[in-house]
Amino acid sequence: MLDFNKITIQIHSFTAEHARGLPHFQAARAEAGRRLRASGPTWEETQARIDSSRTSWLVADLMESPDRTYTPPPRPLPCAVLATDGSQIVADRHDIALCYLINIGLIALRYGTGERAYLHSRPTLAQPDEDLLDEFQGEQTAIAPRRLTMRRLLAELAGLAEMIAANAPPEISPAGNGSTPPSASAPPTLALLDGTLILWPLEAESETFRAEALSAFQTQLEIARQHRVPLAGYISKPASRDVVNALRIFHCPHPRADCDRYCPNRSKPRPDFVAPDCAGTERITDAELFEPLLAPGERSAVFGSRSKILNLYDEVHRIRFFYLNIGREVARVEIPDWVAADPELLAWTQSLCYDQAQKGDGYPVALAEAHELAIVRGVERDAFFRLVEREFVRTGLPVTATRKSISKRARRV
Repeated sequence: MLDFNKITIQIHSFTAEHARGLPHFQAARAEAGRRLRASGPTWEETQARIDSSRTSWLVADLMESPDRTYTPPPRPLPCAVLATDGSQIVADRHDIALCYLINIGLIALRYGTGERAYLHSRPTLAQPDEDLLDEFQGEQTAIAPRRLTMRRLLAELAGLAEMIAANAPPEISPAGNGSTPPSASAPPTLALLDGTLILWPLEAESETFRAEALSAFQTQLEIARQHRVPLAGYISKPASRDVVNALRIFHCPHPRADCDRYCPNRSKPRPDFVAPDCAGTERITDAELFEPLLAPGERSAVFGSRSKILNLYDEVHRIRFFYLNIGREVARVEIPDWVAADPELLAWTQSLCYDQAQKGDGYPVALAEAHELAIVRGVERDAFFRLVEREFVRTGLPVTATRKSISKRARRV
């Protein structure tokens, strides 16, 4: 049990420490803002320097002047917003059987048509295949969390693609080649996922698993592109620093940004540490940079990610991103290149993301409702394993849950 008297004392100390660091944070944000404005007129030269740089941090690609801002376009009406989210139950060695359950929440909200919302959850129970099992000393033991997360993301995206196809006008086939444009009866539609569209975990995966996951991922993105439905990954409270890092390269005094060559002491412990010439902004994130620069509803310029995994994406599906001030925070919105290249789709994405966040008290209401449909709470997890246990007993299979698992489910007080 927590001792709240002791915690209160620690909170006072933590708050005082945070207050002491506030002037340094404000100075860092002011410096980053100055660099952002100064880099605007020569942003193409800065991008050329980024292309030739060698740094130890992830840097954004500049696709336009980085200090540009865009006012919120009017919300289209009628319109539709589709969203999915997922959760999972994963058995461990203490449970009755090695299995997993993925539950996907799907929601379609239509505005200006009088149609009721579509809300649905889709649970899928399965035994782990070889791709999901971790291997230790030649033996496959437990389900790998990173691979199960990838399996869940693909299920979420597949659910979105199904709703996109179902929401399309009748003359467009889900398997079509995209040559037929949507009819006037198809309302502007936005498809939302919670989280990134950059499949970072695949960088450390085997070539076979990576290829299969990327193929499935891009197949679903292509369905959205064919139906001309912008698909976006919405990231609340992002911690990324891609743009801030690009501004460090802009500020670098050397002819070519090469951290190992020109600033070898930047990563050494004190007293040997020497701050590089580009230092001064490393305390802040991109969202903190754009917070005072964007009015509610405004978005930043569009940037490109230089994550290595994107080299394996098809060019049309490479991920771009922008920052959007939704009033309560600055969110990061990730989109495929085909959305970024289409001014109308980009405007729908900005307008509907902002509108959804206003309806959801600071977070897109469609994503919040999809989460509620998908989440598996503790009591539901216990009920799931009791159902599995009863089915094992009914079919005469041995029940092998450990005493630890049974003890955790029993109420004693």
